Amino acid sequence: MGRTQSFVHLKPANAVATARVGGKSPMLRVHLDRFPSVIGHCSNRINRRYNEDTYAINMLKLPSLSQELAMLREGTDQCSEWRKSVLNLSIFDGHGGQGRVSKMLSEHLHTSIATASPTQEQLFQLLEQYRNLIGGEYWEELYAGREEFYTRFIKNCNTKQEQVLYKPENSGSRMIFDKWGNIIDKTSLLHEQERLRLYYTFLKFDLDRCCGFAEANLPFSKRIEAYSGGSTASSIFISSYEEQRSFDESFFVSPAGLLKLVVTQVGDTKIILCDQNGIAHSLTKAHHASSLRESNRLHSNAAMQKDSFGDTRFLNNFANTRSFGDLVAKPEGLTSEPDIYSYLIGGTLDLPHSERSKLQFGGDECFICLITDGVSDLMSDQELADLITSTVNLRGLKVGTPQYVAEEVIKYIMAIGGRHADNATCLILRLPNWGNWPNLDRTGAARESKLLDASQGDRTDD
Repeated sequence: MGRTQSFVHLKPANAVATARVGGKSPMLRVHLDRFPSVIGHCSNRINRRYNEDTYAINMLKLPSLSQELAMLREGTDQCSEWRKSVLNLSIFDGHGGQGRVSKMLSEHLHTSIATASPTQEQLFQLLEQYRNLIGGEYWEELYAGREEFYTRFIKNCNTKQEQVLYKPENSGSRMIFDKWGNIIDKTSLLHEQERLRLYYTFLKFDLDRCCGFAEANLPFSKRIEAYSGGSTASSIFISSYEEQRSFDESFFVSPAGLLKLVVTQVGDTKIILCDQNGIAHSLTKAHHASSLRESNRLHSNAAMQKDSFGDTRFLNNFANTRSFGDLVAKPEGLTSEPDIYSYLIGGTLDLPHSERSKLQFGGDECFICLITDGVSDLMSDQELADLITSTVNLRGLKVGTPQYVAEEVIKYIMAIGGRHADNATCLILRLPNWGNWPNLDRTGAARESKLLDASQGDRTDD
């Protein structure tokens, strides 16, 4: 099992000089939520009574691949030292229960991920628990087809969304070569145990903690009342592609080479990446009730109904067909199974020019942004990216830190949001090419128009 920490150790600028005179080089402990030049975060309830959005920023200390294999051979979950560092940023959008589920996720999910070391048999036992404790046709079918499910989504890296979005059928594996001739395979960035850890942890945490089956023995109707509410969850896991570089937990501050980006998605909170040209790319696809893929997963359109506003709802109540909690809908197939995506991003110095085009976003990306629907419902992906880049262009790199621009995003939402605007949260992670985007604002006129409409609406209301 691994561990987590909310801080990193950095070498001070005078570390070399200190070592030269014979002293030990001190290490600076920097808390990740107080690292404004690299990570920005801001959240506001906007016009809601409670802020049910939460987020978490942590460093996971995990076993390296060799340690994982050794533990599997020896049948143990202990190691003398966890050397691999993975930066984890997560965002959660709670609903109902005054943020009970989203708060629990922000406080404990990262620890559950780091400490889990499941086996295939344990996953099957967990699916059996869902069948017995939750019930319903969906869980009956999933447990009956558990071998096929494991082979398709965990063993062979066919995550629920990857092939639909990014890999054409029968295209084969797409290889990338570094300048030394080594092969980099972007379709195999996660090994089987890593995928198993994510699937198992999400389902286990949902059943035991969010739905309370590890805490109380209650009738199902009483349990629904006692463990109310739910939450979406979107996470990124950043590590150095070359594992030996991730032994230094400050690898993400000034990364020298390629980075491995893993994204997990449950619900509709969004993750957006800005490439070197300032173009926004969505890294996730929402699990909305209107999704054909989700309708096919649930084998029914009958549970999808339109409300009075014309929006499609699952069981006439839920906008999302996947979430943590929401126990009342679990028997009908509402699940916390994550979509898992993996990408190669980061510096391209060690890649031949001919190979850079094979990277999903071209390499040398600028930043990653995690937002709740309180932000994404009011502005497009490109508007968000342009607001961030134009703010940095205007204020300069010294002032325009990730923390500063995260706060500016929320201020903008507060300015354009109506009286019923949802909670809004924004997290920004600086990538190696921060600040080197073109001096171009593609959506400035659209954002100005929204501000003008909002101000005119305020005068009309008065």
